Amino acid sequence: MDPFILFTVLPLLLIAGVLVWGGLSWVGVVVIVFVVLLVLVDSWTNRPLPFDVPDEDEDYDYEPPPAGRRGY
Repeated sequence: MDPFILFTVLPLLLIAGVLVWGGLSWVGVVVIVFVVLLVLVDSWTNRPLPFDVPDEDEDYDYEPPPAGRRGY
């Protein structure tokens, strides 16, 4: 999880708590559901890659097409 998501999540949880305390509990629950979805999406986008990324110094097997010719 990206630690910078806390800049979004903590204020939203504070707002949800104030809404629940103020009598608008259904709006607070909606905000909490939004926070949970936000954390899930953030965790999904920051997951580790399922493969190794080659270093820039390694030689690739790909050879580009010769200059002056189209690739298709």
